[in-house]
Amino acid sequence: METLLKISAIFFDVIFIVLVVYLLFVFGIRIYWHFKSKRLKDSPLPLEGELLKLKKGKGAVYFYSPTCKPCKVVEPVIRKLTKELKGVKFVRVDVSKNPELARKLGILATPSILITRDGTIKEVILGPVSEKILREKLSG
Repeated sequence: METLLKISAIFFDVIFIVLVVYLLFVFGIRIYWHFKSKRLKDSPLPLEGELLKLKKGKGAVYFYSPTCKPCKVVEPVIRKLTKELKGVKFVRVDVSKNPELARKLGILATPSILITRDGTIKEVILGPVSEKILREKLSG
């Protein structure tokens, strides 16, 4: 009986350590993304290809993947705002077809949205976002 208790104690210790390491990894990645996105602010967009139309005025670059479930939630919001906000130019970038641009801008996860003004990144939104918040950020 005593041996069984020792084995179960070791088992639960191992499970606890694995859980702590996992949580540290997940939160470490989130913190890394947060600081990396802050470094993108006020940096110029590489004005090439489709991004050329963001040289003047307000714009948004939406990075997505067709297999990403959170992207499928954001997709209708982007389509709706594209039709409604006439003063804002939208560029959609499929990271599976254009990984070079995502890599160049340091995009690590989808969905990610870069809010731009006159070819400069003003804000970075990581992960899914509601229509209300996105509308506020694009109209501000």
